[in-house]
Amino acid sequence: MKVVIIRHGEPDNPNNTLTKHGFKEVEALSEYLKDFKFDDVYVSPLPRAQLTAKGVLDPLNIKFTTIPWLQEFDHRVNVPYTDKKVINWDFLPKFFTEQDDFYDETKYLDHNVLKTGDVKKYYYEVTKGIDEILAKHGYHRKDKYYEVTNENKDNIVFFCHFGTMCVIMSHLLNIPYVVLAQTFVCLPTGITTLVTEEREKGIAQFRCMQFGNLTHLENKKIEPSFHARFCETYSSFDEKH
Repeated sequence: MKVVIIRHGEPDNPNNTLTKHGFKEVEALSEYLKDFKFDDVYVSPLPRAQLTAKGVLDPLNIKFTTIPWLQEFDHRVNVPYTDKKVINWDFLPKFFTEQDDFYDETKYLDHNVLKTGDVKKYYYEVTKGIDEILAKHGYHRKDKYYEVTNENKDNIVFFCHFGTMCVIMSHLLNIPYVVLAQTFVCLPTGITTLVTEEREKGIAQFRCMQFGNLTHLENKKIEPSFHARFCETYSSFDEKH
């Protein structure tokens, strides 16, 4: 079985839609996925994800289910280096790398910073929802792997957001989501694929087969969006700091 996570196109957040560039990205994505086998599709309720999903699925007459917990995982927390609350996975590098517990899969959700945003509760809302969907397809969570009662090669597809994607990957791969979000970046309309491996009968684990694939943009010679990235150098003042 494969879990495919697709990030929305470049957002125009003030107007709750996509940018002109974002719609071009979705058009390229739609063409790229026109022959893809969509077995089960779930979408964030936020307009940028809905527009992306509809741009891909409407031409194929494929229906999807909208799920509230797929919305952006942007719960805000307090940090010592600013009076402003920050998104729970958007930390300055020096602070982040000094927090040893952030790198510990058994401790990070109880970090004092994440507690200020009740992040643990929201994290488990997402992971509970993911496990319920996988169970419908015959994969049942046990400890850190999945018991298989109905092996299959279904494609379960999610159209959502970078933070939410990192939470899903965190759960399936048993890696702290803050580590994924701080050290990986999936640009708009990037395709991430996780596949089960059942090397022992009835016992499956997930592996990441591709992350943030942008072949559809490369094929059309469309420049990937910078959205979700930060400045490559400090002196790059035209880029987000």
